[in-house]
Order: sequence, then C-alpha cells, then structure tokens
Amino acid sequence: MKEQEAPEQEQPSIGQTLATARQNAGISFAEIESRLKMTHAQLTKLEQDDYQDLGPETFVRGYIKNYAALLGLNPVEVLAMYQSPVVPPQKKRMQSFSRRTHKEAHDSRLMMVSYIVLAIVLGSSALWFWQTNTSEPESAQESAITTIEAPELEVTSDQEEIQNDEPEQSESTGALEEQPTSTLEVATSTPAQSNPKEQTKRAPGISTVVMYFNEESWVEMFDATQERVAFGVKKAGYTMTVEGKAPFSVILGKHRAVEVTLDGKPVTLPEFTKNRLAKFNLPLAE
Repeated sequence: MKEQEAPEQEQPSIGQTLATARQNAGISFAEIESRLKMTHAQLTKLEQDDYQDLGPETFVRGYIKNYAALLGLNPVEVLAMYQSPVVPPQKKRMQSFSRRTHKEAHDSRLMMVSYIVLAIVLGSSALWFWQTNTSEPESAQESAITTIEAPELEVTSDQEEIQNDEPEQSESTGALEEQPTSTLEVATSTPAQSNPKEQTKRAPGISTVVMYFNEESWVEMFDATQERVAFGVKKAGYTMTVEGKAPFSVILGKHRAVEVTLDGKPVTLPEFTKNRLAKFNLPLAE
C-alpha cells in the first residue's frame, strides 16, 4: 500500500507572519507605536489581517512594508502575500455615481426646457401688448367709419319698404327717395369738412395733436391731467391723432422723422441731440 501523503501545511498569512516575528523579537506594541507613529488598534488589525478600516490600499501596503522592515523581515516577500480586497463594493459605488450623474444631466435638460418655455411665454405676452397698443388708433378710425356708414343701411331699408308698400305711387316714392339721399350726403360730408379749429370750438379747453411718422418711431404722450394719451411704436406712414388738455408732455424716439401739428398749426420742433430721445412740451415753451 502507498504511504499516505502528509497534508500540506497552510502558509501563514501576513498578519500571522508579523505577529510571530514581533513575538520572537520581543518587541512590545508601545515601542512599535512610537517608532511607526501608528496606534495600537492599527497594529492589531494588521496582525489580524483586517484591512478594511485602515484606509486606501496604498496606506495598507505602506503599513505592512514599514512593519515588516522594523521586525527585520523582507518587505518584498511579505507584500507578495498581500491580496487586494474584493472590488464589487467599489463597482456598486461607481454605478451609483453614474446613476447620479445621469439624473443630474436629466434635471439640467428639464431646467433648460423650462427656461425656453418661459422665454417664449414672456415674448408672446410682450408682442401681444405691443400689437394691442399699436392697433388702438386704427380701431378708433374704423369705429368712426362704421358710425358714418350706418345711416346708409337704414335709409336703404326704408326705401325698400316704401317701394314695396306703394308701388303705384311713383311720384311720391321718388320724393321720398330724394329726401333720405340728400340727408345722407349732408351727414357724410360733415366730418370731411370739419377741421381742428371747429372741433376746438365744440370742445373748449381740448387741443388736438396730429403726428405724421415718416419713419418708424417710438412715442409717449401725456396731457395736462397726467393721462397718457399715446404710447408705443408707430410705423412709417402712420398718422396719429390725439386729443387732450394742453400742455402735452411728449417723448419721441426719432423727432426729425415726425411732422407735428397742434390745433391745425404746424409745430417746428427744436434741434435735439441725434440718437437721443427728444423730450418737449406742446405748445413749445417760448
């Protein structure tokens, strides 16, 4: 029968090697602590192969190297027995960091989209406000035209009723048709013949300012009661008419491109610095 092989002896660990060498050398923990500047707990963990609380792997290798050299052991041979700790916990931390980075990038994109939407809303509101102020004089003119044209529809309907009810009385019908027509002509021609002087007589204390814009310009105007009677950007070719109590406080963006009349009389604006807002009162101070 074959002789039974002797079991292989397990190679001592780094901690056992260090502990055995320290005991054989008769060196106390206190002496090692003072020479290596290490605590009793750190030395105990080294001899027990407990490296988790000793810091990064670089520190652990340094502790083992210094401890082995102090005990007269070969540091290279002792470090050859060292095995790096298991990596999975570190991978888990890296995955967590990657997840956090991805979440931060996603939050940044959401915030950027929110800023863009907010900018669009504010821009749309500003454009609507500007268009509303610009279209106010035009709406007033359209309203005046509608008021003048309305009687024509009423007269036409009256004529049709008269023609349908009395078809045999042609002479009477002709007389009735002529009367509304002449009345309409008078009503229609009255606004065309009116002028600022007549309007001033009808409304004492109220003045009329007319501005013709040869170029696009910004304007703001207050009357004597501090009521703002004009505001906004006016396009080239636009005629603005406002009424109020004089004197008027006026601010113009391009005063050289605007023709001004006050109560039907042209106003010669003084010279202002170019590319500066022109501020003046109407009537001009002498």
